[in-house]
Amino acid sequence: MATLKFAVIGHPVAHSLSPKMHAANFASIGFDATYEKFDVAPEDVASFVRAKRDEGYTGLNVTVPHKLAVIPLLDHVDESVARYGACNTIRFEKDGTLTGFNTDVIGFVTGLEAHGYKLAGKKVFIVGCGGAGSALATACCYEGAAALTVADLDAPRISALAEKLTALNTGTQVTALLPVPEKTPGSGVCGADLDASKILWGTAAETAEIVINATPMGLHEGEPSALPPTAFHSGQFVLDIVPTVHFPPTATAAKAAGADASDGLEFLVGQGAKSFELWTGVTADRAAMLKAIRVK
Repeated sequence: MATLKFAVIGHPVAHSLSPKMHAANFASIGFDATYEKFDVAPEDVASFVRAKRDEGYTGLNVTVPHKLAVIPLLDHVDESVARYGACNTIRFEKDGTLTGFNTDVIGFVTGLEAHGYKLAGKKVFIVGCGGAGSALATACCYEGAAALTVADLDAPRISALAEKLTALNTGTQVTALLPVPEKTPGSGVCGADLDASKILWGTAAETAEIVINATPMGLHEGEPSALPPTAFHSGQFVLDIVPTVHFPPTATAAKAAGADASDGLEFLVGQGAKSFELWTGVTADRAAMLKAIRVK
């Protein structure tokens, strides 16, 4: 059998640990495959995906900011994409069609369970509601969270998401926390005030039992926590889905405040292993994948 080819696309994508993680899995189970990463500008996504299909790739992972943009390219949509509104896994079928899946939620739920937490009956706060954040927010509703507060710098996006989640009628009380508007003298309201919004979000996060950072804040060295230190305390579980080899700043701030904090590596492994299994039908070695990217 010919060597199978996989890749992850994003913008930026240089930070991605997926190639290292998947290479460890291939080596552990003796699987003949390659896994690359490609930085693809938003305007090039459609042509790039089709090119990889034509080049004989078996599948792609999709990361920020393309999880929504790839959906119109799909010929078949798995229930996970229809339910969660984002696609992070594309499988190229033998007939040339594209099937999309969302494995982010699997990584999310299994990561919580590994730490002894479930969403049912909990108060949850999520900041960052792009492709991944909106999928996790939807999962909170389907998994029976008692209350969910969603926050983002994009006011229309957060309002639309809250309306969509409320319409699911799952019983979860959904609240949209809009950003604080930034005012420019003489020109009215212009954009959002990040610092003021973070204070507002921090106050809301204090009352949550599960706090999730689904923003990319912390992806680059030197970036601050997505929430102020006052947002965290003992008794909370804080998940920072930023997948970096070093503990990201939001998780670091949470841990310093006494919360049970987890970084994005377990989340990354959970979704990546499921992607591999959807592409190949072969069980991934999750332990090998995590060991390859975890810095001691």
